[in-house]
Amino acid sequence: MRRRAILVLLAFLALAGARAAGDEAFQREFDYATRTILCDCGCSPQSVHDCACGRAEEMRNEIAAAIREGKTGAQVVDGYVARYGEKIRVAPTASGFNLLAWLGPGVALLLGILASVLILRRWKRRSATEEAAAPVTPPAEDDPYVARLREQLKEYE
Repeated sequence: MRRRAILVLLAFLALAGARAAGDEAFQREFDYATRTILCDCGCSPQSVHDCACGRAEEMRNEIAAAIREGKTGAQVVDGYVARYGEKIRVAPTASGFNLLAWLGPGVALLLGILASVLILRRWKRRSATEEAAAPVTPPAEDDPYVARLREQLKEYE
């Protein structure tokens, strides 16, 4: 009798462990899908996970049902993308034309920095050549300011 109780207890613990592992896998797939799909309610662009409207609750229930049927989070997301298009994703995929959304700002920033450096170098080079090329001409002898300056300097001699 004691042996039978121990076996029942071990079987119960094994089932509980399997269920916990199943719950963990379900939660992982559910979180992936709900954080990847946008709520299509129109109130604000939020993921199904973060949105608090009634439509988001419906979508969460649909996603949970699909995962319980055996689909993975990626398969659920693919199903929504097939139905609604790429706009249902929270972030565009980094492939094809969408790659521009990921790389465009970085490329634009680098091009802006490069253009700024080239312009500053050109300005610096131009000012240096203008200073070197500007001839120093002696003042004209009949300049009244030069004559006045010479008179003032004679006082200090």
